[in-house]
Amino acid sequence: MDTLKVEPIVLRKLTIEDAEIFNNIYIRPDLFWKINVNDEVGDETAEEFTKRMLWLCKFIYTIRLRNEPGKVIGCCVLYNWNKKKKEIYFGGSLVPEYWGKGIMPAAFNQMVEMAKYCLGASFIKICINKDNQPATRMVEKLGFFNALKEENFVTYSRPVDLPPSTAKLIHKDGFQQAI
Repeated sequence: MDTLKVEPIVLRKLTIEDAEIFNNIYIRPDLFWKINVNDEVGDETAEEFTKRMLWLCKFIYTIRLRNEPGKVIGCCVLYNWNKKKKEIYFGGSLVPEYWGKGIMPAAFNQMVEMAKYCLGASFIKICINKDNQPATRMVEKLGFFNALKEENFVTYSRPVDLPPSTAKLIHKDGFQQAI
């Protein structure tokens, strides 16, 4: 996406001070995957959940509008770094009123640069629920292709150096392929 429909964004490293809003972003029922639900952990406070995510993820950031830097509107993360394969996963979520405004693709583009220059990643992946059509449209626009289908999830992949506009998708027999 070349331009945002709203103000430009700023990514800031997640802190304990962001715990309440960070937790609220992930407990919404409209999310397809609630990362704060973990049988091994039991009931966590917002602060405990945030501490766990900070411990698990070196690259975890809040998303804010440049003109409102004190207001957290989402978060994004790079996780599951595979040094041998040089691949990493991207994930994120936005408060619903900011959906469809180009904010997550802008955050994604910043995180791809981080993956490339801080880790030396060659590939980036996104795992989404197969029924999450808005996320599917976003990953298609960003140049991802269908790499693996599982029960309820689809894992998309793309090289970090691939400009989104050069990778259009075609649909053939229900499967998506890069051309």
